[in-house]
Amino acid sequence: MSWYSGPQRILRLAWPVMISMMSYSLMSAADAIFVGRLGTVPLAAIGLAVTGTFLFIGLPMGLVRGLRVATAQATGAERSATVEVLGWQAVWLALGTGLAVVIASPLGAPMFHLLGATSAVREEALAYFMVRVYAAPIALLVMAFTAWFEGRGDTRTPMAANVTANLLCVALDAVLVSGAGPIPALGIRGAAWAGVTSLSVAALWLLRAAWPTLRRVRWRPHRALLAESFRLGLPIGVQRLLDIFAWTLLTGVLASISDVELAAHVIAIRVLMLSFLPGLAIAEATAVLVGQAVGARKPDDAHAAWRAGSWTAVVVMAVGGLGFVLAPHLLISAFGAAPEVVPIARNLLWIAAAFQLVDAVATVTYFSLDGAGDTRFTLVASLTLSWFVKLPVGVLLARYAHLGAVGAWLGLTGEIVLLLVVLLWRWRSRRWFVEPAIRAATVVATA
Repeated sequence: MSWYSGPQRILRLAWPVMISMMSYSLMSAADAIFVGRLGTVPLAAIGLAVTGTFLFIGLPMGLVRGLRVATAQATGAERSATVEVLGWQAVWLALGTGLAVVIASPLGAPMFHLLGATSAVREEALAYFMVRVYAAPIALLVMAFTAWFEGRGDTRTPMAANVTANLLCVALDAVLVSGAGPIPALGIRGAAWAGVTSLSVAALWLLRAAWPTLRRVRWRPHRALLAESFRLGLPIGVQRLLDIFAWTLLTGVLASISDVELAAHVIAIRVLMLSFLPGLAIAEATAVLVGQAVGARKPDDAHAAWRAGSWTAVVVMAVGGLGFVLAPHLLISAFGAAPEVVPIARNLLWIAAAFQLVDAVATVTYFSLDGAGDTRFTLVASLTLSWFVKLPVGVLLARYAHLGAVGAWLGLTGEIVLLLVVLLWRWRSRRWFVEPAIRAATVVATA
């Protein structure tokens, strides 16, 4: 059996990512729980604000993922000098794109206005958004270093930094949102400042861990390696940006329908993370192994990693889906939701349970194609289905069929099912190996 083929190798890489993502899920849930206690309007606002924040950093996040693909492929090709220089490229990529996000931040106010939320929700959402968006360089630095470490096969260092930071954020939420002793209650702004503080801790942690490598290689931007990261990451970034934009529009439709529909949507998303993030961690680990196999020019190893990752993700996400069916009220009750919000959130969890297994395989296959460098195909496939299935079907069912958040999630389900079909066809064709592998090997060799 190939070194790549067993679930043991997937899990060895995935469990630190899984713990890191679960800590992020805990932190996100804590944000919603502490802010939710302030009322339905703040709870709806934080959901809108987080979506808006991700819209602004969606493109840079994709570029960071391109750097991880380049690092994984260079690692598989045993080009250690290239891997080390990519560490500095992580810094320049994060700071450059983060500065661009800060410059674009004044667009936040008109964005929330166009989304159609009530004035009260817009005001609260903008307060959270402005704090988080000015910290974009810090957030992207954490993501970039995480991508670099993971591309090398080291998932434990980012885990230690991110878990520490996320637990710190939970503790700060408890103090800053509602106040404690001499510390005044900052409301939704407190949740934002808790996040920025914890991200700063994670950035310093990762910089310290990377410094022994960074100090012995050239610190200046490396044009060829940055170009390769952009080539791999730009399609991912464009896809993420436009997909988040589509999801933001859908969220805006729910905001325009009622604060109750939006609050139920926010709760369901936070609960869904309990199973989706572990599955996403497995997909991330699989993508690293696929990238390393492509760098080593071993497509059979890449296929074996995809197969093991798919089965592992199915098992993990099936457990989460079972919880959504058997104990939805238990999961929802932690958020202190108003009585009219609970049945809607429960219905959303039942829908999530229905698409869990499909989503598991789709996510692993999507990330595997990205890890192989086939990022242009995933861009076209994802955007086509996002804009021509999820968005129109979701809007039609949510607003015009009067199904609200349930309609939006039915549109999401249709997108996931069709996306799986397309991605499986591409993966089984093995077209992802021929051109991406040759192009990546050539660029890295001449860098």
